[in-house]
Amino acid sequence: MKSIISRMTIVIVIMFTITIANAQKAVELTYNLNVGDKYEFNTELNQDISFDANGQTMTLEQVMSFQMGTQVISIADGLITQDLKFDKVSMNQQIFGMELNYNSEDESTWTGMGAQIADQFNKIIGVSINFGMDNKGNIVEIDLSELKGVDDLTNNLTSGSNFALYPKGDIKVGETWERNIKPLKDSEMRVFMKYTLLKITKKQVIISLDGTLSGNVVDGTEVKLDGTTGGELIVDRNTGMLVNSTMDIDLTIEIEQQGMKIPANIVSTSATTVVKK
Repeated sequence: MKSIISRMTIVIVIMFTITIANAQKAVELTYNLNVGDKYEFNTELNQDISFDANGQTMTLEQVMSFQMGTQVISIADGLITQDLKFDKVSMNQQIFGMELNYNSEDESTWTGMGAQIADQFNKIIGVSINFGMDNKGNIVEIDLSELKGVDDLTNNLTSGSNFALYPKGDIKVGETWERNIKPLKDSEMRVFMKYTLLKITKKQVIISLDGTLSGNVVDGTEVKLDGTTGGELIVDRNTGMLVNSTMDIDLTIEIEQQGMKIPANIVSTSATTVVKK
């Protein structure tokens, strides 16, 4: 059961780890960063996971917080290379009146019920993940060589992006663009995302998101996954970087493990704020 919950948690984390003047004017959306630029990302994720096990319906409530930092280390040949580190992770989980707490900064939460979570998350705290993207937000390369023994978790957490994917050329308010995204490195999970430019101001760009999720294999496990996602991004017009975002997901999922099929529904909301350091 713990491994099933862990997989459900990872799937949702990605969907968040896993993200605009006037209507007569057009703007080109692009990342305009400089070597040495540092940003801090803070995300809070609230989710309810309802699933059936042996004919009984159970609901798992989770609140998770992530803090990570990025620094631009080089820009060359159209590739923006950055160093990413997870600085803090915390989680509160409740089911059947039982409560689990984990905090990467509190060793007292690393034992007992929190031991399995601590074993995974503690391995990524403070470790460098090097990745390169183009000026439209497409991840071109990623180096996970510093992370050992947590391939499932690290591939999932870093295969998604906190960077919006921008279209080529100028775009006006009301216009849309679409992207097919593969957020998990070793899976058959797919995300179709439709972006709509809502507003352009002197300093910011506002974009809405509507998408669908589908998949049948996650980390080598057969999974039937189907869902929708939506939200809004506020982006700095000069740099292209996210200022803050809100995202919602409604997901149905069926995991087959040891001959058992376990259906579940996941309803999640996340909020992310980004600050230049």
